[in-house]
Amino acid sequence: MPLRTRTQRYCFIIGPMRDDHLGDQARLRKLKRSVIQPLFEEIQRSDGTQYTVETPFDQTGGNIINDVINAIDRADIVIADLTDNNPNVFYELGITHALGRPCITVVEERQKVDDNGRIRREELPFDIRAYRAQYVNLEEDDFDEAKARLRPFISRAHRESDWRRLENPVIDFYKAPLTFISPAFALAQNYYYNFVKPVVETLTKRNGADYLFNIVTGTAQNPNPQKPEEAVTMAKEPRSQLKLQVVIPTRIQAAKHNYVDRMKGQPDLYTAFVGSAGRPYTTFLRDADQRLALIDVPTTIRGIEDAVKRRLRTAFTSYDDPEFREFEAQEIERFYVMLESFISQHEDGEQFTRRVELVTYDPAQPDGLRWLHDIVRD
Repeated sequence: MPLRTRTQRYCFIIGPMRDDHLGDQARLRKLKRSVIQPLFEEIQRSDGTQYTVETPFDQTGGNIINDVINAIDRADIVIADLTDNNPNVFYELGITHALGRPCITVVEERQKVDDNGRIRREELPFDIRAYRAQYVNLEEDDFDEAKARLRPFISRAHRESDWRRLENPVIDFYKAPLTFISPAFALAQNYYYNFVKPVVETLTKRNGADYLFNIVTGTAQNPNPQKPEEAVTMAKEPRSQLKLQVVIPTRIQAAKHNYVDRMKGQPDLYTAFVGSAGRPYTTFLRDADQRLALIDVPTTIRGIEDAVKRRLRTAFTSYDDPEFREFEAQEIERFYVMLESFISQHEDGEQFTRRVELVTYDPAQPDGLRWLHDIVRD
């Protein structure tokens, strides 16, 4: 997914901590040092992505449970060691599931004698037994086998951030992580139903050879008409290949209304009115690089800002604070994933999806959106 491009990411390991007195030989420290960290180093050599890996032993705050919850909330990947069925770890696992974090569970490979005298593998509690756990043998320091078992799961979690592909009891029941009862979900839903869906349907819906609704645009002589009556109707031929391009900024600040207003009067950009059964929708038509496209920047993502600030451990001070930027990236990614999901589920299938394109605009790396970068930068 385009937003899944951050090269600095975070993995948090939860698990039993009763052996802290063993120092470097404590179970979680061995799991981090000899299994998880080397696997992420392989990923770094492969694609340049660097993971910071921590356990609760690495937390230095005064309230350990607050530190652990904050670490789970920040994490791109959580590793949960369920060995010994520790109640604290299951509590933390429940938080991980509720937040929709990619989670890989591990447990020590042990044998026990059942009531019938048969030797069996020790099992996890029944309520999570249906969800795959990877058995490892850290007590005998079999790190190579542990890495071999975990490698494909860590690789998949690294590549995939879409919670719809995750399996855990919370997502299975609610059909979404609890965090998606957050502004990002509602904002994406409203933006889809109140703008993307009707605009793209106008691009595709016909009555015989004629389109149901007109698209009227500005011209070189009058690029930004104030109302549809002052604009010119778009011809059928260029309209047949027209797409809606939704530009999603990776920074909330880039979605300011006054930045979008600056698009008026820019070369190659014309105000466009898209007809519908109700009011017309106002957006921009870009005519450049031998390509026509309707352009929209969803300023609605500004509504994510309060949710980001609520997640901060300290009072908000700057949009460039590392913690703010970390949570900002996660919330915008949620918006992107949900919007993409709504688009993919439209009843017209490919006829609809091929006429809408989601692109991301990163002010630090504008790439092919240099034209937009020149407009929104201060």
